[in-house]
Amino acid sequence: MGCSSSTHLSPVIPANLMQPCPDLQILESGQGRSVLPWAVDTVAKYNECSAQIDAWIEIGKALK
Repeated sequence: MGCSSSTHLSPVIPANLMQPCPDLQILESGQGRSVLPWAVDTVAKYNECSAQIDAWIEIGKALK
């Protein structure tokens, strides 16, 4: 029998998953005209970060 070799394959991580989650804006006032754009921005950033975390979880599961 000869020697056998194995190749260790590393997963390719998409560049967008290597970015930190964006910082949230600080709510400067409690006025409605300030709260609505802040809330929309905050929800969008949360959804983006949540998708990133979910992708990392899937990568982790695939590596098991």
